Amino acid sequence: MVTEQNAVLANMGTASWSAEDGTAYAVALEGISHVVGAYSRLIARAEEAGDAGRAAELTAEQSAWAARRKSLTPQNRAEVDVVTGESAQMLTQLRSAR
Repeated sequence: MVTEQNAVLANMGTASWSAEDGTAYAVALEGISHVVGAYSRLIARAEEAGDAGRAAELTAEQSAWAARRKSLTPQNRAEVDVVTGESAQMLTQLRSAR
């Protein structure tokens, strides 16, 4: 019996990455999401303080991270690992920013 879910899965084909690569990719995406969220907090603070220049700078940095999320693929494990490390460092910096 073909269900709607089975019909969608039937056309997907086989993944070209391992389960470990897929998991690493998911972790990297989650890291980027946390960084983007941390920027949102800082942007809001800058806007509340009336610092439009700082808010624009932070928005540009946030946009760069969002673009990385869109360009990242599970097939490029080296870049996935780089992004995971960089997002952890950036998150620490952003959380300690005042």
